[in-house]
Amino acid sequence: MRSYYEHNNIDGRPKIMLVGKGARGLGFSFAPMGKLLREAPSQGTWLDTKVVCSKPCHGMNLLSTESEDYLYNPCTGYCSSYHTRGRFAYVPNHILSMMHDSVRTPEDHAFGVGNRNAGLGFNLLTQEHVIVQILYHLKDFESRQYLLTFSVIAPGSVQDHFERPLPLNDMPPTYLSGVLYWMSEPRLGQSYERAIVSYNIATRMFGVIPCPSSIAMWNSTSPSQAFVVELEGILCAVHADPVADELDIWKLEHGRWDRACRIYLEDCSGYSLGANVVVPLAVDPKDGRIMLNTGRKLGLYDPTKQSVENLYDLDEVLRVTSSEQSPRVGVYEDVQMTKCGHYVEKFCLPKSPLEQPTFFDEPSPKLSGKRFTCSNGVQPLEGRTPLDSKVMPLVPMLYEESLARFPRVCKTRWLS
Repeated sequence: MRSYYEHNNIDGRPKIMLVGKGARGLGFSFAPMGKLLREAPSQGTWLDTKVVCSKPCHGMNLLSTESEDYLYNPCTGYCSSYHTRGRFAYVPNHILSMMHDSVRTPEDHAFGVGNRNAGLGFNLLTQEHVIVQILYHLKDFESRQYLLTFSVIAPGSVQDHFERPLPLNDMPPTYLSGVLYWMSEPRLGQSYERAIVSYNIATRMFGVIPCPSSIAMWNSTSPSQAFVVELEGILCAVHADPVADELDIWKLEHGRWDRACRIYLEDCSGYSLGANVVVPLAVDPKDGRIMLNTGRKLGLYDPTKQSVENLYDLDEVLRVTSSEQSPRVGVYEDVQMTKCGHYVEKFCLPKSPLEQPTFFDEPSPKLSGKRFTCSNGVQPLEGRTPLDSKVMPLVPMLYEESLARFPRVCKTRWLS
């Protein structure tokens, strides 16, 4: 399994799939982005519920909706689903009374799903994937009061935590070397400054990392946003200034912050920070260009030219009314960033997080020119249409070619 992973990811270049609705309206489908160079996607594959995808973590991806999380290996068809744990957690009576009058409107951007987010990590001691779910029961920006549930789901165990160092913002966390990281929410709690909250999966310990001073500063009149990402294996803090249309990226190395780069988006159509949250996903090791994702567009930013080359444009896809139309829509022909293209289709029913996950073992996939789909039986939300501006009909997702599954089969160790 390890040699397969190393061989198929040897170039280190980002690989992209588009996530859509699964066969017969069940689950999710996955298709290499280059597939759109050959045929336009049919409306039957368009998502009708909002989906946020994690970056790959040891061969797996987490897909989150407003009510559930789905763990996938898109290259094998492995899948497992988990309900939001925090919905069943005990909430004190005095908090329940406040919840009826509290402001809990979720942020409206491509990377938020209701009043919750979820992250995928890896326990380096047990060699197991771990899902961390966060759900806000109370979020009142006027009184700055809040209550959130922090749930950790691992094979055979579920833990809920109410105590954390700081409130967390609504952006998904980033994972790096056994630790998950979030940006704090300066509009809640006692602190008016931003900081990074860490959670060590193996030790189950929280920590707080100070931000660079330019990111830590916050005031209620500023429209700026901040979040954390992983780029080239380094923890980075991103400050988004919609007034200047600039992303300021800082990297943490050897215990100190240094500016990594500044991204200028004023002249980049479709990447305006006033209308979008723009997330740096990866750095192309071949030429140093930075992959940017708005949910509607995916592009490579050239720091030298200060311009973006589009890889994928959802607005172009939305102009397609049937699969009979133009076969070259929404994806730019000179971009070939994925090579995994076999066909896999499996189904599994959603299970309670207190139960052992159901999963399917697949043989080692063979690479071919065909598309592939993977589905796990999640039912779509009713009353949503593919053209709903809050629902992306197709969602881009980074992935790794891997045979990983969850939980991993551990070998018996004998004492000599």
